[in-house]
Amino acid sequence: MRKAVWLVFVLLAACASGLVGVIEFPEQARPLLPPSTAVLLPPPLPAPKRPKVVRWLDQNWSEADRFWSHHASQGTATLPIPYDWFMALEQPGLSIFFTPGLLSDSDYLARMGFIPSPKTLNAGKKELQSYGYGQAGVSRPVAPTTSLHWAEADNRDGLPVGFARTKVPVDPRDGKPSLDRIGLTCAACHTGHIEYKGASLSFDGGPAMLNLNALERAVSLSLFYTLKAPGRFERFCNRVLGPQASADDREKLRAGLAKIFDSIVVATRASYALKDAKGQEDTPENFGRLDALNRIGNRLFYEDLGGPAGGATLAPNFHATDAPVRFPALWGASWFALAEYDSSIEQPLVRNVGEALGVGALIDLDGGPDGKKLFASTVALENLVWIEDLLRGGDFFSPEAGGLRAPKWPAALFPDDPAWKVDPARIEKGRVLYAELCAGCHLGPVDDPAFDKAYPDKALRHSDGWMKNGTLKLREIPVAVVGTDPAQSQVLRSRMIEAPSRFGLDPRQDLGEAWNCGAALPDASGTALPFGVALMDAVDHIARKSMDQRGLTEDERKAVFGPRGNCPNPEPMAVYRARPLDGVWALAPYLHNGSVPSLYWLLRPADQRPRKFCLGARDYDPRRVGYPADPSCAPGETLFLETDDMGRRIKGNSTAGHSFEGDSAGRPGVVGRALNDDERNALIDYLKTL
Repeated sequence: MRKAVWLVFVLLAACASGLVGVIEFPEQARPLLPPSTAVLLPPPLPAPKRPKVVRWLDQNWSEADRFWSHHASQGTATLPIPYDWFMALEQPGLSIFFTPGLLSDSDYLARMGFIPSPKTLNAGKKELQSYGYGQAGVSRPVAPTTSLHWAEADNRDGLPVGFARTKVPVDPRDGKPSLDRIGLTCAACHTGHIEYKGASLSFDGGPAMLNLNALERAVSLSLFYTLKAPGRFERFCNRVLGPQASADDREKLRAGLAKIFDSIVVATRASYALKDAKGQEDTPENFGRLDALNRIGNRLFYEDLGGPAGGATLAPNFHATDAPVRFPALWGASWFALAEYDSSIEQPLVRNVGEALGVGALIDLDGGPDGKKLFASTVALENLVWIEDLLRGGDFFSPEAGGLRAPKWPAALFPDDPAWKVDPARIEKGRVLYAELCAGCHLGPVDDPAFDKAYPDKALRHSDGWMKNGTLKLREIPVAVVGTDPAQSQVLRSRMIEAPSRFGLDPRQDLGEAWNCGAALPDASGTALPFGVALMDAVDHIARKSMDQRGLTEDERKAVFGPRGNCPNPEPMAVYRARPLDGVWALAPYLHNGSVPSLYWLLRPADQRPRKFCLGARDYDPRRVGYPADPSCAPGETLFLETDDMGRRIKGNSTAGHSFEGDSAGRPGVVGRALNDDERNALIDYLKTL
């Protein structure tokens, strides 16, 4: 009997020890657990860092402009919970000995790639300097002549760059009062950040190195733990309602929390079932990469229409996220005639409203009994207009006219470090190589008078790409020629959606007649439409509805839309556009899908490039200009893979194309002749100066 009792005691002690081990050391326990259990562990994240030096690079914006662009709401409700709930949730980890920190803690979110930001620019000098701020200055762009005016940015709780408090007096979907929501701004995905030997350098408009999946998973797990873990709901409730809240109010809060969590579970299960039924598979988006276009399509034409509740009717509108791209740079982009990597969107307002919808602006897609509310939304039209003007400025070649400029190579911050020095002789040689190998696609440099003088026929200022409406038509290279991964180029072309008849989408009339698109429109009628055309048409309606909500006059509407139309790219072939290379040093990882870790590897033959490397650390390599090609990831970092364990190529992850090899270009995927080491280093040094 004693032996049996002792055995039971030993087994219980072992189970208790194992449970403590899983709770306190989840990363060590993760490989030992079955997937169904491991999924309940907190998302793995890189270790926290404390930089010694923090800087924001000068890009022609005042600090007031920068702070506003980081936190001015686009009208989005990106996360499925009210703002105050987000601020009250705890991090999705368990501990027997400690109370977990808050989910909104800036240091915790920084481990997902978000950049810490001050609460206000009125803070003390020392505090501002700890965030890389410290210079005075206020400037605002000149907005179109409308009654629209930018709304103040609100970061009173000290959330990182890209988080905003969205005030929603009335939910457009049901007309009921709504709590404030937590939304992401365009700065969340389009603010770059690198680290080097304890220095933290950030720059606006660059590709973020954040992991949005980790944030989404952390929120879901935090809701789960709040509902299930002892003591969590009580602490959450006290933060939201206060310790004196009634039992009824507490129970209503618990029911609301459970309803949101249950909806996440239902949506997740439905997405897996749909992907299985369609034979589709997600490509991991991980740090610095996101399938934005497919996400926007899923949000607008599936989730906002009811998601799983729509059953078979909406199933055709759902698609796996299998074409992830590196977040594109924004400097100069407002001047490009067509946006997106595949040159697919002409109208800036449609591009920006579409982006706001993709990150969760609330929208009425039912319309009510009379249909009058259809397309009403929380899109913050005024702020979208202001951010576009703030990015654009008044003259592409004149910083004095405002506008975001590319960050300059920050060698001055590391005067004694030879890794940051550029060689004048190599720069001269690199300029010649740029004219030979790069200018044919990427056009002349934005700001290099020496290049313009030496190669006036290739100077960007005199390029034949400048159009009558003041935009720059970039070179569009057929995907078959450049040879890079084709997945993103097919999203808007090949994906089909079923638009509800109540939308009344009629591309021939809505786009063809209103914008004189003519032959640019594909043959499309009825409710089955190509995703790209349906998106342009639907967002056009949503933008106009937003103008209706604000009572804009016809002249004001024209001013907000500007001189550009809303027409598809008439190019019949799948293409990728080649943007000017100003600030290219800050755009790693390279190629549109972020599949090449540094300029050094981009300028080598494609078959020599790394097939896997780690993302998430942000440790910059100034010699090779990018990130290390190291496949040994630290805990929490994500591994980019071109192929899976079976050797099968992962959709969207090709490292091929844009190759320098052989005697000359001409073969598919080859854009220039092979470079020797001296030439490669010379071209890299020149590219650092752009």
